Amino acid sequence: MRLIIFCFLFLIASAEAQHVFFPVESQQAYQAYRYQYRGYRRQVIDPALNLFRQNLAFKTNDSIVEVQIVDAVMADNIFNQPLFGFLYKDKVNFYSFEKKDQYIVKINPILHFESGQDDSGMIWTNKRGLEIKGNIGGFEKGVGFYTMLSENQALLPYPYRYFTDSLNFVPNELFYKKFKNKGAVDYFQARGYITFNAVKNYVKFQFGHDKNKIGNGYRSLILSDYAPQYLFLKINTDVERLHYQNLFTQFTDNGPIMSNVLFGKRYGAFHRLSYEFRPNLIFGVNEMVIFDRIDSTQSNQFDFNYLNPVIFYRSIESNLGSRDNSMIAIDGSWAIRNKYILYGQLVLDEFNLKFLKSSPDWWGNKYAYQLGVRFLDFLKLENLDINLEYNRCRPFTYSHMRPTQSFSHFNQALAHPLGANFAEIITDIRYNYKRWQAHATVIYAKMGRDSALNGRNYGSNILRPYTTRFSDYGSVMYVGKVTELLSANATLSFQIKTGIFADASLNYRKITGSDNLFFSLGLRINSHIKRFDY
Repeated sequence: MRLIIFCFLFLIASAEAQHVFFPVESQQAYQAYRYQYRGYRRQVIDPALNLFRQNLAFKTNDSIVEVQIVDAVMADNIFNQPLFGFLYKDKVNFYSFEKKDQYIVKINPILHFESGQDDSGMIWTNKRGLEIKGNIGGFEKGVGFYTMLSENQALLPYPYRYFTDSLNFVPNELFYKKFKNKGAVDYFQARGYITFNAVKNYVKFQFGHDKNKIGNGYRSLILSDYAPQYLFLKINTDVERLHYQNLFTQFTDNGPIMSNVLFGKRYGAFHRLSYEFRPNLIFGVNEMVIFDRIDSTQSNQFDFNYLNPVIFYRSIESNLGSRDNSMIAIDGSWAIRNKYILYGQLVLDEFNLKFLKSSPDWWGNKYAYQLGVRFLDFLKLENLDINLEYNRCRPFTYSHMRPTQSFSHFNQALAHPLGANFAEIITDIRYNYKRWQAHATVIYAKMGRDSALNGRNYGSNILRPYTTRFSDYGSVMYVGKVTELLSANATLSFQIKTGIFADASLNYRKITGSDNLFFSLGLRINSHIKRFDY
């Protein structure tokens, strides 16, 4: 960890500015994704690697593209003149101030009030916070930064209180406390990072606390945005059509989450090498490893061997004599006539060709794959997008013999929220018309689950060690308690002012043995809608 900080401080002295990124779950990020397939090259945005740049109104050719992206999100809803003479001066951010070529700062309030009803009674959300973003040192020589703080209280829909009661976490969040009402929770959310160019236009750094996502789909089987934010150092290197990403992370162990104790740590090292065969055809190769290093004093340190950004992690693992949780993956996307996007992922946790042929139900055949297609401006209707996606994951994928090295963070999956031993079909529809935004998602999943949290291990719960597996053979899909999940949700939003939305949501969740219908009405300012899709 000290070495990471040292390298960071050393490089920042000669750093040049890089724009901050859109949060991975935001509407702006999705709009940037669409613009990738409207003829803009990867130097502007790369959706597969979450290089969604935030508009900072710099007077450069690059920022012109970014202004177009932000304006597309804001539709025709911008202030013609600053409010009270000093608010919304740039027509997008609540308050901003700058000094040409020296600094620029933009500040936005964050508010989200929502109330509704489900089968158990009232549900609600209360969120207040602040977002600050900008650049110090100017566009040519400076550092971009982003920070977001919010205080939250919520009474989640009844089915999602299960995670708090049984697995001791609030979905998508870190440490929480119980709130006044029975079942309500109180949690604090903080994100922040800085970005800079170490080598102009070639090597870019990002360091801080946030989520990351790799992939073009609704889900990601490599690294998703389901788990909460975490400490990371990201290095992106671009040379012509070649892109190389390194991601070094610190996660929280999946042990008991209690207050007034130092949580256990686990670490991750990821790298992705992608090549742009054509502007519309990208193929990537990924390698991921999760590890811990608990010694006799129970201290847990980052293994500096994994800091090497240009080495095969599997060779490090073998040379160290370690049993870390390493995986490899491939991903790709192909945009056809700027209307259709075909994409996919394949993750190999363990792979033995001999057993795959002779014993396909061997427990160690651990892999997952994704196939998807996205239709942009479907039927030539502008801003109508439809996404069809299929995900399939074998039992015991992402798990490990040491629970501290499962592919998880704060008891939550780093990849798919359903863990493993499932197949899933997703239909996702988005439509924007002027100030209106409509979003509907229908998900059907079939899973094989344990009969109880501590029952026989059938490979669905990635937090359990695979050494407790029910058998070496017989690991067919959906082995265990066959469970079906149907999740449908629809949200209609109206943009009142820049960044201010009124929402109406309707959700239905049916899982074998129970179902739940819930709806809500809300008002949010510079906030994102929380998804209930698992």
